[in-house]
Amino acid sequence: MENQDQLSDDQRQKMLQFMTTEHSALQAGRSATIFETGARIAAFLGTVSSALVALAFVGQVSTLGTAFFAFALVLLPTLFFVGLATFERALESSIEDTIYARGISRIHHLYVEMVPQAERYFVGSIHDDLATTMASTRGEAEGAPAPARGRLNSVIVGSFVGLLIRAVVVDSLALSVGVGIVVFLVSVFLHQRHQLARLHQTEQRLPALFPSERTP
Repeated sequence: MENQDQLSDDQRQKMLQFMTTEHSALQAGRSATIFETGARIAAFLGTVSSALVALAFVGQVSTLGTAFFAFALVLLPTLFFVGLATFERALESSIEDTIYARGISRIHHLYVEMVPQAERYFVGSIHDDLATTMASTRGEAEGAPAPARGRLNSVIVGSFVGLLIRAVVVDSLALSVGVGIVVFLVSVFLHQRHQLARLHQTEQRLPALFPSERTP
């Protein structure tokens, strides 16, 4: 890539136009991913809420009898499947948002290379390393954090296994709760491990060009 000092005025002007267009496209992409993530999370939470109301109604009518366990053992795996699909797609959207944000940071860096005095006017970062980008996007694309989505899925699968133990294996509240807690903790670990692995893959595919000084 040519050094900035070797570019003619016409080339500089064209590059600025290109980067301005790219900046707008990246920002539009970020808006789309944030909107999609929020919509998916809202739909999933609405589904969980409706399912819990139905489960409570069946439990009340059946006085926590066979009908309740049968209904719960069908409903909870379905919710867990929907939760996994929501978690995966929301994670993909978050990664897409991070990539777009890193592109914007690179453009900010170019602006500062052209006009160093402009750096203090940017709210966003001019560094594109993953840690800096995620810190700057937290609260936007991460408005419904992936760890929270993973924990909700883990609650569902833990509840399912606990009820399964109670209904099929042994009628022991202590055992079913204990096994459910263990399954919950394992599920939280697996969700977090998967999330970190995906972020690591993204970092390998898109290495930082302008890391911050704090990045090792």
